[in-house]
Amino acid sequence: MTAIVWFRHDLRVRDNPALEAACANHDNVVGVYLVPKHTFEKHLWSPHKMDLLWRHLQQFRTELEQLGILLKVKVHDSFSQSGSILSSIAEEFLATNLYANAEYPLDEVRRDRAVAAALKQQSIGCYFSHGMVLIPPAQVKNKQGEYYKVFTPFNKAWRSRVAELNDWAPSPPPSVAKSLEGQSDVLPECPLPRADTSHWPVGEQAVLSKFGQFVGHQVEDYQQNRDIPAIDGTSKLSAYLELGVISPKTVARSLQALSPSFPYGLEPGPDTWLTELAWREFYQHLMYHEPRLSRGENYQQQTQNIPWRDDKQQFKRWCDGQTGYPIVDAGMRQLNATGWMHNRLRMITANFLVKDLLIDWRWGERYFMKKLIDGSFPANNGGWQWSASVGTDAVPYFRVFNPIRQSERFDPDGSYIRNWVKELEAVPTKHIHWPHSWLKQQAENSYPQPIVDHGVARERFLTTFKQVKNG
Repeated sequence: MTAIVWFRHDLRVRDNPALEAACANHDNVVGVYLVPKHTFEKHLWSPHKMDLLWRHLQQFRTELEQLGILLKVKVHDSFSQSGSILSSIAEEFLATNLYANAEYPLDEVRRDRAVAAALKQQSIGCYFSHGMVLIPPAQVKNKQGEYYKVFTPFNKAWRSRVAELNDWAPSPPPSVAKSLEGQSDVLPECPLPRADTSHWPVGEQAVLSKFGQFVGHQVEDYQQNRDIPAIDGTSKLSAYLELGVISPKTVARSLQALSPSFPYGLEPGPDTWLTELAWREFYQHLMYHEPRLSRGENYQQQTQNIPWRDDKQQFKRWCDGQTGYPIVDAGMRQLNATGWMHNRLRMITANFLVKDLLIDWRWGERYFMKKLIDGSFPANNGGWQWSASVGTDAVPYFRVFNPIRQSERFDPDGSYIRNWVKELEAVPTKHIHWPHSWLKQQAENSYPQPIVDHGVARERFLTTFKQVKNG
């Protein structure tokens, strides 16, 4: 018997429950990866993310072939065609079952339901595992049987479920009894623009090696280093978790080895990193329980009527890193140049757009997705709603980041700013966080004046938000 494994955000061999189930129950397995061009455009896949995907697919194809599994890569228009394409492949290989790992945003849920219905007409079974998360959404509920709406109690309950897991031993790479005749598809031309990501390794082995380096040499200092953008203190694994090159189970297993009472008893660095994994799953769970988040709605419905400013000129200056606030501009220029931005800077730049400029968070959410190599719809949406104080677990609306104080705290000597804002390379450290008075004394000065007065902007936001809250 032959099975199809429909790969999506799970492009890996290890800790892939859909692949393991197919190999355990069938003699032959064929892998399929669908590239819906128009849907990817609608979902704002960035050129950096597309390039990383395309380079990894080439390696993944080889890794599957070594296990006797062919990989068919099909470029088409949209999610709506998934059922017909998979039906055709099932007919070609006489497949009896399809295996996949569940995804949780609304478009993906609808797509999977349509595929299951289409294959049922051919008497082909569909089996969905939960390889995208450690704990499936339906398994983290409070005593009333409801999902958690705030992170802290979610994290506590999520960890208690993690503690119940007892299958931490790494399974050997799955293999099939017989290799299908033929060859994997030659990777077609990428249908969307690509940006060079050659300095990001691809292939499961290379990514696992990168991961091992982080756990072995950096995770111990993660808690104190993760907020300092001038140093390499984060794992930079988010892009690989997003594509599914590495599994959350693989990540958790590495931490499980550090404490006999896992997920408890960890040192501060590993414990903080585990909390970041919990945040990732929290946003995945929210997407599952609240489909309206996939439609661009605020989680807190009473905030739907905020009168955002429709200022395209100021938005462009924010996008271009020309706000006159060095730490904000440094973050945006890093994003534009590399497709990645340090997480502390994601919070600072998002807070600035929403609360200093009073521009709709959805503008920023879309811009980030169009640029980020690790653009994850659930995490990006959750982060922006948090910054805008309109989401679950949102920052209290009266907490408005002061970008100058943030700069002084997290980039004290200005190293990060100087690296990305070249106009400020010569500015002394005592002036780097607010250089405008010093720059006026220089013969040449191309750095822009501040786009807004932070104190005035803060009061504008607080007044506006208070009226909406009390309205």
